[in-house]
This record gives sequence, C-alpha cells and structure tokens, in this order.
Amino acid sequence: MQAIERLVGQVTGGLALLGGLAVLVCMALLTCIDVVLRAFGSGIPGNWEMVTLSMRWMIGLALPYAFWTGRHVAVEAFTEFLPDRGRLAFVLLGEMLALAAMSLLSWRLYVRGMQILGQGSRTSDLGILTFYNWLPLILGASVSALVLAVMVLRDAGRLVAPRRTGGARR
Repeated sequence: MQAIERLVGQVTGGLALLGGLAVLVCMALLTCIDVVLRAFGSGIPGNWEMVTLSMRWMIGLALPYAFWTGRHVAVEAFTEFLPDRGRLAFVLLGEMLALAAMSLLSWRLYVRGMQILGQGSRTSDLGILTFYNWLPLILGASVSALVLAVMVLRDAGRLVAPRRTGGARR
C-alpha cells in the first residue's frame, strides 16, 4: 500500500504543478501582455477564452492533490475531542461521502461532456471545441474519485488494524 500511496502522491503533485503552470502562463503572463498591448491599441485575440480555459485546467488538475493532501475545507471542531480511532472513523466516513460525490460528479460530467463533444460546438473567438472546457473538469473529478478510493482503502485498513499495545518503542 505504501508504494501506491507514494505513486498517488507523486501523480497528484505533478498534476497540481501542471495546473499551476497553466495559471502562471495563461492567466498571469498572457493577461499582463494583453494589458500592455491594449495600451498600444492592440491586444491578444481570444485572451479571455485562454484565461478561462487555463483556470478550468488549474482547478481540474489541482483538485486531486487537494483531496490527497487534505488541503481542502475541513471542519475539525467536533472530531478534535474524539479518540484517534473515532476521529479516523469520521475521516473515513467523510472520504466515503466524498468518493460517492466525486464518482457521481465524474459520471455526470462525462455524460454531459460527450453530449457537448457530439454537438461539435466551438468557442466564439478562437474556435476551440467547447468540449475542452469540460475535459479538465471530467479528468479532475475522475482522478479525484480514484484518489479518494485509495484514501478509503488506506484509512479503512488503518481503522480495522489491531491496536498496538506496549512492547519496545522505536
């Protein structure tokens, strides 16, 4: 299980890094260049579409990492007073609910994305298939569901593992 956890950490970290690069290149760099060019009466055609698309890629690629590292919104006011196993049970319940939600979301996004792809609609400025606005959301939800499945298996194993008692300490 440790090898799988290590792999999931590396993959989600790499995807989040790619999402960060999308933000840096498209949202920051292109927007700054566009602003400067507008001062000279020009601009970057389709800049809004590129910035919007890069934001979707950033969110889709960073979401699995947020789940894996626990960097999403969490409420711990109640669970901080529970014993370790009780806290882990609540964490596991939350992971199972998130897994169900992400699985349903990825399925519905996939169905809608395939409808959009079948229509062949394109964006107004650059003529990009609008399906590419849906693709990062489909991937983000699907990879998040896989990450959550690994987390559920990991934490279920921890919950049912026998307690360590006494013995030599390292």
